[in-house]
Amino acid sequence: MMKIALFCTQDDGGAGKASLRLNNGLNLIGEDSTLFVKRKTTDNQQVIQLQSPEINNAVFEKAVWKYFYTNVYEGNTICSAMYPSVGFDYLEKIHQFDIINLHWIPSFLSLEAIAEINRLGKPIVWTLHDQNPMTGACHYTHGCDKYQTDCSDCPQLKVNSNNITRTILETKIKYLPKTLTVVTPSLWLAKCAKESAVFKKHRIEVIPNSVETDIFWPSKKSDAKISLGLPADAKVILFGAQDLKEKRKGMAELVKITKLLWENGNINELVEANKVWALVFGYHSPLLDELGIPYQALGYVNEDQKLSLAYSASDVLALPSLEDNLPNLMLESMACGTPVVPFKTGGMASTIIDGQNGYLVPLKDLKQFTKRIIDVITGTSMEASSRSFAEQNYRLEIQASKYKDLFHEVINGFVYDKYLSISKIFPETASVMGSYIGEASVEMQNDLNQLFSDREFLGQERNRLLQELDQLKCELDQLKYERDSLKQELQVIYFSRSWKLVTLLRLGWKIVRKSIKFILPYAIVRYYQKKR
Repeated sequence: MMKIALFCTQDDGGAGKASLRLNNGLNLIGEDSTLFVKRKTTDNQQVIQLQSPEINNAVFEKAVWKYFYTNVYEGNTICSAMYPSVGFDYLEKIHQFDIINLHWIPSFLSLEAIAEINRLGKPIVWTLHDQNPMTGACHYTHGCDKYQTDCSDCPQLKVNSNNITRTILETKIKYLPKTLTVVTPSLWLAKCAKESAVFKKHRIEVIPNSVETDIFWPSKKSDAKISLGLPADAKVILFGAQDLKEKRKGMAELVKITKLLWENGNINELVEANKVWALVFGYHSPLLDELGIPYQALGYVNEDQKLSLAYSASDVLALPSLEDNLPNLMLESMACGTPVVPFKTGGMASTIIDGQNGYLVPLKDLKQFTKRIIDVITGTSMEASSRSFAEQNYRLEIQASKYKDLFHEVINGFVYDKYLSISKIFPETASVMGSYIGEASVEMQNDLNQLFSDREFLGQERNRLLQELDQLKCELDQLKYERDSLKQELQVIYFSRSWKLVTLLRLGWKIVRKSIKFILPYAIVRYYQKKR
């Protein structure tokens, strides 16, 4: 039995879910696997959240958030950076493990940490979930090929002070262990890695992701549609992404495709009768209101059961991604018996078999994409073949067994350079990141000073209010005293002889008034009667 340590920034999201599934699969086939994360959302006992000043550093967070994550043009994929190391205390936990499997690790493990893991004599396998490990910052290159050379002058960053993307790429090339083995879930990403300046000399293997076929399985479509607020007899086109505004996911292309449905005679009547619907999940995009057909938006969905229901309610998954690796929703959809229509790009190109689990469409050919959507929703059902394809190729045990074999091979053949010299902070990165971190530190100090100033002002306000409260309490006590004195005076009056006499006279006067009220009219009537 191997002891395996997986590292991923989080256990949710696309890469987080993929690494969690691998961890579960390895344990399922009898290995001892643990997933270490920076942010934990599940209650899985085999997932451990690490706490360390290096990986939970507010200054680094601020710098990377400002100059990478939010420093991209609208609609682009994220950019990120590994933190420069300030210590390796958390790596004490890996001594007992036989092999280390890295996954999606931005804002988590540093380049120095990876070099340190190698120095400790631990073989490393790095599973790539996007292109970031081989670029200077971006996670998908949008057609840019600078990652093959130097990543100079990144076209996706708004501000690229000191050409930091070039420095980061140079640092990766220089310090990543040459014995590191790379795994990609798709042939497309393996090709990118082989062409990259970072991994072109590394061993690269392809092992697809997996899916829980016992959680994602077909439900009765009409029941699933009704439960999600859709007409039971509608043809449903599913589209999903974590963020619908990310251009590479193809929301703009989907809008054009839904409008092209109106031009097709084979389905025009269904469209006009509102019998064709879109079912969408993911963070909102204003483009939703431009769809040419009615839609039901589920928002961001992170519950597997609800996702499974959405796949089962749909007749086809539209996947017009312009760039993608091996998206989980494609595997999940097939496991639920719902065929997929994607562009022939990324990991989709080697996964979809025409007529069996969907259709492949030439990149950006919207008319052909529309035709294939119609072929699926009006043609022979692919539910059984899609489900069978997922069971035969993407069960957890299948992926885990392939990783098990690779891990054994890597461990048995591992040789490392124990004389490799590494500094605690790489000077190449620090020389550039230092200015970002310095600016972030100054901003945080200013924020802290403002907080102290606000606290002092609030303290003064609190003291003033407390003084006013004390004054109000004194005034209230005075009013209570005056009230009690008045009560005592009234009690003296109530029990005095004069008050009793006045009370008696008032009572007598009341009787006289009532007597006059009833007796006087009677007396007048009697007087006139006698006078007659």
